[in-house]
Parts: sequence; structure tokens; C-alpha cells
Amino acid sequence: MDSARSICFLLSPSAFYPRPVACLIDRHGQIMHAWSSTLDQPDPGTDPPGFLRGWNHVELANDGSLYATVALQALLKLHPDSTLAWRAELPVHHDLDIHSSGMVYALTEEPRIVPWQGGTRVLLDNSVTILSCDGQVNASYSLYDILISHPDLTALIEQEAERRTASGQLPDPAALTPLLTGPDARHAGREVSRFLRQLPGSPCDVLHANAVEILDAHHAGLWGDGDVLVSLRNLNVIAVLDLTAQVVRWLWGPGELSGQHQPSVLPGGTVLVFDNGRAVGRSRVLEIDPISGQIVWQFSASPPESMFSAIAGGCEELPGGTILISDAQGGRGIEVTRDGRTAWTVHISTLKSSSDTSRAEFYRMSAVLADTAGLLGESDGPIRELARSRLRCEPRDASACLSSTL
Repeated sequence: MDSARSICFLLSPSAFYPRPVACLIDRHGQIMHAWSSTLDQPDPGTDPPGFLRGWNHVELANDGSLYATVALQALLKLHPDSTLAWRAELPVHHDLDIHSSGMVYALTEEPRIVPWQGGTRVLLDNSVTILSCDGQVNASYSLYDILISHPDLTALIEQEAERRTASGQLPDPAALTPLLTGPDARHAGREVSRFLRQLPGSPCDVLHANAVEILDAHHAGLWGDGDVLVSLRNLNVIAVLDLTAQVVRWLWGPGELSGQHQPSVLPGGTVLVFDNGRAVGRSRVLEIDPISGQIVWQFSASPPESMFSAIAGGCEELPGGTILISDAQGGRGIEVTRDGRTAWTVHISTLKSSSDTSRAEFYRMSAVLADTAGLLGESDGPIRELARSRLRCEPRDASACLSSTL
């Protein structure tokens, strides 16, 4: 069997709040398995903002376990029948990766008071938090602390912070310090994060990490085994960090990327990334040689503006070398070949409620090997029927409407 044809696809539709659902679909758009849990979902009566609704991201482990991020609340590990394996109360968001040992690397968010130009400033810091196989926190590494060890990134952080200050309302550090250092700091931190994210201009959201990937050592020595690749959306930067040594090993993006998502390192050592193109109104996929910093392959739609996801989205290489693109705001999963042909497309749409505020149909679509899908069993019947009653997955054959540029 063609290895690419034995792939299934995982996504969590955005419009299922307050009962979030994750679905595994096949190439025919059939829902093969589904998960759901209302655990830690905010009360609809509080009218929570869109970023707190549902599951921020879902990931399927090789053993069939589903990891679901409840934004700023908890990381859940669910069995195939949606029963809880464990819950870690953490301010998680956007992304996670699973180490071969079973440890989980998750992005978390913490409001901080940091030194700034002779005084202090409130910043939404992001961290990589490492959890054991049973959900216990082993370590947490501040991205801000690592990034400011690099002069170029320090300058970018200062520039972005000043730009956001000019267009937004900057909170008083003195007013927030008691909340962030008091006995109820964990709960207060979540509320402060929500408050800071909703300020006009988001003046404290300078980094906005949205991806983390655990790396093997680069063949040319650019980075080592266990380093992590992160995406910093608001800095338009992707970077490799050595968490233990607290140093930046590699970075790329200023002048090229705009609001990017889901960078990954390919087996040959190049870096793939979804460039959302927020500044130019069109999205593309880039492959970069990290040694030279040159773009060695790229893909965009024809016309370019026909694929534009200002938020969310991503890309990954499938077995066989084709590329899966998550056009999140367009509600499409697109598989393209290296010569620019569209091999497969699926359109995702959800029957929405009148209170739905989601800006994208899903956050990201991920590939899952058929062998992993085969571990899931048939215990999800009622949830699968719920998903089928509201979710439409319409596959379409290959089309020449998109093109690549080498």
C-alpha cells in the first residue's frame, strides 16, 4: 500500500464548545474515531473569549492516547474511550510534543514582571514545561530568559514591545505584582493572562510562542539531540533552543516570516514552516536550508491570495514526501506534491451555534499512521455520532489550482 495513502488525519473542530471534540478522519472524509471531554471548559455563562473555548490543540501518541490542551487551564491525557488517564493543571496553550521516552514538552504561559529600561514591565512569558509519562512536572524553561541571551533576539523583543506599547494600553506592574506573588498566584496568573490578552493592542503579548518540536542532533552540528525548535509568532522568528544550556542555537525569519506556525525539521536537516503571511495577505509553505539560511523550496496558491490563514494553520511532510497543509481559516486540509500538484483536499465545516466565536474551522490538521489508528477500538460510538451529526468533511480529488515555486 502507498505509505501516503495509509495516513489518517486528526483535528479538533473549533465550533464544538462547550463540548470539544477531536476527530480522526480518513481520506474519504469518514470519521473513524472521536474523543470528547468537558473537563476544565469555562462556563458558557461567563462568555469566555474564543481562545479559551474548546481544545487549543490535540495530539495523538503512538499508543493511541489523545493529549488535549485546555487553554490556560490543563493538559488532559485521554484513553481511546475518552476516559481520563491523567490531568495536569497548567496554563498550557498552542502546542506540545511527545518525546520517545513518553515525556511531554508543552508550551505554557505565565505573566511576569521583568526589568525594562530602568524600570519594570509586564510581559506574557512563554515556557517549555516538561512532564513525565504520568503527568508530573519535571522542569520548566522560560523562553524569555533564553531569548534575551541572544543580542539579535533581545533587539527584536524590544522593538516589538515598543511597537505594541505605542498602540496599546500598558498595565502598571505595581498593580499586578501582589496578584502574581501572592498565595493564590497560580489561579491569579490565569486571570491576569486572560486580562492581558484582551487589552487593546495586546501590549504584553510580545513573544506568542505557538509551536514546539523536540529535535535530533543536526548532521552539521547546528543543534544537539534534545534541543527544541520553537515558533515565536509575534517576533516572526523560528529558533532552536538548548533548554539545559539556556542558549539559542539557530534562528531564522525576520524579513521573511509573518505570523508563522508549525515549523519542523525534515529528515535531511532542512526546516519546513507555514508562513501565514499576515502582513501581505497570503500564506505559503517554505523549506529552509538552516546552514545557508536560503529558501530551497516554497509553495503558494495560484493566485497567492486564494490561500490565506491569518491565524492558526500549519504544514508537515507526509511519508513519501508530499506536504500536508492546514489552511485553518479556509477550513481545508491540502496535500501537495513537491512539483506543485494538489494530490488531495478535504473541506471541513461545522454546524455552528449562534454563540460560536471561532475564527478558524480548526487549529491544525495532523497526520496519523494507520497502525496507530488501529489501536483505538470501537468504544467511541456516541461521540462519533455526535461528531457526524455536526461535522462535514468533504474530500476532493487532485486539482491544478495551486502551484509551487522552486
